[in-house]
Amino acid sequence: MAVHQTYALNYLPAADLPSDTRFWERSGNYPPFVHIVIATAYRVLHPGPHVAILANIPATVLLLWGVYEMGLAFAGATAAVWACILTTLIPFLIWMSRETLLDYWLAAWVAAALALLVKTSAFESRRYSVLLGLTYALGMLTKWLFIGFITGPMGYIVVRHRIFRSKRRITNFAATTAIAAVGAGFWYMPNLPRLVRYYFDNAQIGAREGEPPVISFQSFIYYLRLLEGYQFFAVLFCLFVLSLVLVYKHHGLKGGAFLAVAIVGGWLAMTLLRTKDPRFTMPLLGPMMVVAGAWIQSWSRDWIGGTAKAILVFLLCLQAYATNFGVSWLPRGIVLLRGYQGQLRWDWNLYLQDYFDISGPPRREDWKQDAILRRVADDSSRKRTTLALVPDLPRFNASNFNLFARLRGLPIEAGHPQSALNGIHSFEGFNYIILIEGDQGWAYTTTENLKLNEIVLNHPEPFHFLDSFPLPSGAAARLYAIH
Repeated sequence: MAVHQTYALNYLPAADLPSDTRFWERSGNYPPFVHIVIATAYRVLHPGPHVAILANIPATVLLLWGVYEMGLAFAGATAAVWACILTTLIPFLIWMSRETLLDYWLAAWVAAALALLVKTSAFESRRYSVLLGLTYALGMLTKWLFIGFITGPMGYIVVRHRIFRSKRRITNFAATTAIAAVGAGFWYMPNLPRLVRYYFDNAQIGAREGEPPVISFQSFIYYLRLLEGYQFFAVLFCLFVLSLVLVYKHHGLKGGAFLAVAIVGGWLAMTLLRTKDPRFTMPLLGPMMVVAGAWIQSWSRDWIGGTAKAILVFLLCLQAYATNFGVSWLPRGIVLLRGYQGQLRWDWNLYLQDYFDISGPPRREDWKQDAILRRVADDSSRKRTTLALVPDLPRFNASNFNLFARLRGLPIEAGHPQSALNGIHSFEGFNYIILIEGDQGWAYTTTENLKLNEIVLNHPEPFHFLDSFPLPSGAAARLYAIH
């Protein structure tokens, strides 16, 4: 999240960038749309992590609009309203709505694109075809995974309605494609070589994280387990599965094949990637709730149906409250069945009150970024100071320190050394070092941490101890200057 907030600073007028930095280079390996939206929030108010999160408000509106329009088209107004209610109460979406990740906006663009694709009436409408092209462009400028969610539904419409038999439809289809290609191409074309390298690097990261090989049973059920254990939880997952069976049995969706292609196609595209994460399939959650909304719409209107709806809403609201603020008299989580073990263990859960101790109830904590950066700035007389951050914790890592340094206007750049092969020379290029005891962070980026710590502790001459800072985890951060 800090990476994206830092890139957003590059789109402010006062950004301190080299004079030869081109527009398409300001967001690194990522498309620029979300960073530009965050930068807009910065300009309206002021740069900062809490302000950055406001960029998700229009994404929430767009997401719910897309879900509502799909529900309206496939099942009717009541189903559309229920689909929006259920989408709002999805635990994983609640967590991600408070984070500056590209995937939340991606979920919004996918929902909007699917809704507009339906509204084109198989590319009969010129107006909606143009809007669809703009949506495709903005979706691709949000994250490249967008194409994995839209290719299947697009192909289904083209083949199912045989659009090439109609000149009008072919023209509108061409307009959609051209607008999307030109709109997204201005960023993708100059960045294509970098993206190819980034794709292969990401695949290697997936292997280092211990994710299952693509062609394997664990890979096949990976996102099903994450859907139940980390995105929906048991109540919403059971509701969706029952909805799927009963809506199919009673033909409760008009044009349900389109929705099936969208969900299955997106799931398959993400399964074929070696790197996996619950947020990658987040764009499927809204469309799934259209199915659930269609089933709830069919419930009886007598007291039995009303009671069932009230109980469902109560349980989901309690779950949402626990997700947002925590419920002290409930366990933090209940594991139904132990799941796949990579760098992280992915279980089948009844529910969770936090996401790996990262997202969850609010806590007031000081991770000492400001204090450490000020101490470094006071001690250093260099125009540009480099800081080696050996730990890689969620709230104590190089990206966090770079963001705070930019926000405070301090000429300090943090990095994360990951190799101790060169001994004392592993810290060449750095002026200061931070170590901590205990938990170092995700294992795949911190395997050499103990060796790096030993190098510093065993060589007191070049590594001069400056200060110690207590952290909320109970550990202490130790700051060293390199002489």
